[in-house]
Amino acid sequence: MKSFSRHIYLYLLVLALAITQFLSAQTFRGGIAGTVQDSTNAVVANAKIVLLGTDTGYTRETVSTSAGAYSFQDLPLGNYSVTITAPGFASKKIDGIAVRPGQVYALDISVSVATSNEQVEVNAAAIALDTVSSTNNAVVSDKAVANIPLNGRDFTQLIKITPGFNGQGSLNGARTNQNNWQIDGADNNDLFHNSEGANQGGVSGIAGVTLPIDAIDQFSVQSQANAEVGRNAGGLINMVIKSGTNHIHGSAYYFLRNEFFASKSPILPTATRKPEIRNNQFGGSLGGPILHDKLFLFVNYERQKYVIGAQSAATEPTAAWVTQATALLTEHNIPVSPTSLNVLSLWPQGNKPSGGATLNNFFDTRPQDGYSDNVVGKLDWNLTSRQTLSVRSFIGTGRQLGNAGVNIWEYYQVAPNHVHNYAITHNWAKTDHLSNQLLAAVNYFGQTFNDNVHNQDIPALGLNTGVTNPSLFGAPTITITSFDQVGVTPPLGRQDYTGMLNDTATLVSGKHQFRLGGEFRRNYMNLLYQRNVRGSFNYDGTAYTALHPTNNYATEADGTTRALADYLAGYSTSGTIVYGTLQRDLWLNQWSIFGQDQYQLLSNLTLNYGLRWDYSGPVYSTNGTLSNFDPNSSTGFAIVGQNIDTIYPRSYTNVAPRFGFAYQAASKLAVRGTYGIYYDLPNLNGFFDNRPGNGASVGVQANNTGPNPVFTVSKSSAYQILPNINPFPTTGAATTFGVSTVDPGFRNAYVHNFNLNTQYQLGRNSIFQVSYVGALGRRLFNLIDINQAAPNSTGSTQQSTRPYFSKFPSFAAINQYESKAGSNFHSLQGMIRTSSFHGLTAQAAYTYGHSLDNVSGTRGFAPQNSLNLGGEYGNADFDTRHTFNAYAVYEVPKFTDRWKPLTSGWQGNVFTTFYTGKPINIKTSTNNSGVGEFQDRAVRIANPYTTSHTLVRSSATAGAYVQWFAPTAYALPAKGTFSGMHRNDGRGPGFGTVDASLVKNTQLHENVNLQLRAEMFNIFNRLNLANPSGSFTSTSLGRSTDTIGDSIGAPGIGSGEPFNVQFAAKIIF
Repeated sequence: MKSFSRHIYLYLLVLALAITQFLSAQTFRGGIAGTVQDSTNAVVANAKIVLLGTDTGYTRETVSTSAGAYSFQDLPLGNYSVTITAPGFASKKIDGIAVRPGQVYALDISVSVATSNEQVEVNAAAIALDTVSSTNNAVVSDKAVANIPLNGRDFTQLIKITPGFNGQGSLNGARTNQNNWQIDGADNNDLFHNSEGANQGGVSGIAGVTLPIDAIDQFSVQSQANAEVGRNAGGLINMVIKSGTNHIHGSAYYFLRNEFFASKSPILPTATRKPEIRNNQFGGSLGGPILHDKLFLFVNYERQKYVIGAQSAATEPTAAWVTQATALLTEHNIPVSPTSLNVLSLWPQGNKPSGGATLNNFFDTRPQDGYSDNVVGKLDWNLTSRQTLSVRSFIGTGRQLGNAGVNIWEYYQVAPNHVHNYAITHNWAKTDHLSNQLLAAVNYFGQTFNDNVHNQDIPALGLNTGVTNPSLFGAPTITITSFDQVGVTPPLGRQDYTGMLNDTATLVSGKHQFRLGGEFRRNYMNLLYQRNVRGSFNYDGTAYTALHPTNNYATEADGTTRALADYLAGYSTSGTIVYGTLQRDLWLNQWSIFGQDQYQLLSNLTLNYGLRWDYSGPVYSTNGTLSNFDPNSSTGFAIVGQNIDTIYPRSYTNVAPRFGFAYQAASKLAVRGTYGIYYDLPNLNGFFDNRPGNGASVGVQANNTGPNPVFTVSKSSAYQILPNINPFPTTGAATTFGVSTVDPGFRNAYVHNFNLNTQYQLGRNSIFQVSYVGALGRRLFNLIDINQAAPNSTGSTQQSTRPYFSKFPSFAAINQYESKAGSNFHSLQGMIRTSSFHGLTAQAAYTYGHSLDNVSGTRGFAPQNSLNLGGEYGNADFDTRHTFNAYAVYEVPKFTDRWKPLTSGWQGNVFTTFYTGKPINIKTSTNNSGVGEFQDRAVRIANPYTTSHTLVRSSATAGAYVQWFAPTAYALPAKGTFSGMHRNDGRGPGFGTVDASLVKNTQLHENVNLQLRAEMFNIFNRLNLANPSGSFTSTSLGRSTDTIGDSIGAPGIGSGEPFNVQFAAKIIF
């Protein structure tokens, strides 16, 4: 806690020192702008426009320019009215103007010659054409946020509503970590993953801490935006927190679900009972005035607590499996290693199933669980008629225990989570035409991971890994093909601090609206990712054969039995261990400046053009613990702060032009388009926790050099493990070791984003939009091995074929982080949206798109042949051809005046998502090519989609599976060669779910209502399968053995899981 406070104070000091800089960022608020004209369409200059916030009494005023233009920028969200007066013209008042995040409500005002002293009053359209902006901005209104049934009450599910979002986490073809997450404009990013901080999955798919839905006013996603938007190339995702108003308002609520109403997953054994699915979320909110029209407060507290039983099957090495594998060894006179028998105790004996040697033979009945406590507070102060101040905080603390890829409770992952987010925003309308917004914020994200049980003394079992420090005790990672792993999570963790300051100035002059500014961010990360410190061992059934080519079982039994036989005999295919201290202090600075002009060239044509400059400094450490490979150095290394200045070059040329237009072709028709370059901030896990499986060090902090050397010992070819003898020598001279480095030419990735769309207004309440949206990614983050061995060079000859062997014979794989990948995305998107149409608020969106790239991520992604990155070009991992999503909130009209408590206050809500399957990469998981990368692909020899896609179950006690594609359709390439099959050749099952809720509101008092909810998830109980296994050597090749929610660690609570019902009671006032 002292460390946290010290860093918070440090960031506040940094922001205070930087406050004199001219800085800015994209607005998270909204605005109202337009032109004042008379009945002949002549502009009216010097008209007085008075703005009134109907919820808070907030007022501002301005006058129209010589071109009749006016603008209110950076307004707090809410409902407003506008009153216009001009000499000789009748006064006019327009009510019902809703200001949404990131949107400028286009309000052109027509005034008529005064014939009396009466004021003309009209209501604004519920949805207006966007005739001034070029940005694609999808907003989920306060009504939709509050009422859409969200499984797990997780706000990140709202992004699914956005046109262009494909269901796999990608927005308009961007990588899944290329989005910028904000809360009230404040940074909400975890820099390590470049993903959301609040509501990030802890163990996996369930949010570690939860920003309460009852605290969120509106949710918006901006893409293809103007020069104000930066940091990432995908989209800007912003949550705006509710504020207090002149009226006291709030809620008290309890959401409850359990397994009573749930459908049992058909994947589960028929002989087992329905597992627990218990989720409780409760809390309350309160908002209101401290000083009427001046000072307002809003607070919200929520607690989530859940317990979830086992949802999927696994395969464990039962006595029958061991007997079968031992028989295979005995047939060839191969002894069983006593060490291997001892290490079998790492698989919990008390929960082992009995019976035959079958797949999917095990369910651990012990549940996963978690909790979080979450508090939001916000203070809004109308300082004067021209100045406002907002102060907001969010604090979330939680802990999770869950399945992280294995079904053994001892190796469930335990993860405490902490998120703190603070923001101060000051708005100042200095003159009628000049305004400014200043925002200072601090974001903290803290998370650690470990195996649930991590005190096993491995040397005592005869497996000597050289680990003697009790703090590093625990099971090594042991992977036997088709069996559940043990030792999944080594000690991992990070504390991520971000301080940010931005300021936007707006000037309205004639037909121009200028916005100028920049942005500053300062990041610090305390990184402790002790990957592989306990060692890792892989067994795929090929090791013994590789070392004994004349007496082996290569063609006998099945792959699972051969893999277990290798393990029992003590022959491992590959392995890795890390010696040394991996804790690092990392820093990163980012600067941006921009200029943007919105120019009303004609009365019906607006141009938006601007220029943005982004500087993202190289990540650095202050104690010389980062290093690169240097072939010109006698040691092979260049240490940051000694031999080189930075881990990769500084780049001062990230200039991003933006251009767009908005053309109102008719009163109900607008055509808009935009083009821009968007630079991307790289995620740090690509540099510091990359593990593609070829034995290189996990990052540039883990090289065997510098003041705190880290020694990564790799075994990339078959070897034997002997009792009590360390297979990983602890000195660099004794063996080979892996290296990580950054390409000297590394630069920030960028994306060309472009779109053309047409909006058509259907009455006052609805809009239809159709768009073409495209994106071309360039200089995307990728990885290659620049010391890749020659093909077909397995065994003792492999190391000698590496390019740098003659000078650095101890260097094995050298993973180089580059910016040389590319991507292409093209799509057709359609959307219809309606608001308050006879009680209906709804949206439906469809996207047809295709994403192609060389590589879809950085962490753990590597090509099968590092000398041919172009050979990796194919369907992106997140490629989804068809996506449909929709929501509807419908207030059922009162159908009789009789029995009012029963016949009034009903509401129905629906949230639905459908998308086609994502790709499957069919990999051999072996070193068939001989280059030592373990990324080889299989080859397709027949049509794989000839199976019936029906559930298959071997017995009542075994889990079911679906044989999604025929494993016989694929084969190994010729030994020592690479596959010519495209990456991501396969295609997995699609996804579909319809969630609905029935709501009854009953008035208890004048301003107090009781709301009862029944929220039904996946009401048609569709089976949404996880992608099948793409591992060629696995007996489960082509099999889907899990539901999609359970596969990402959200069983029963994740979207698309089997049918369940959640009940809720809310007091709303």
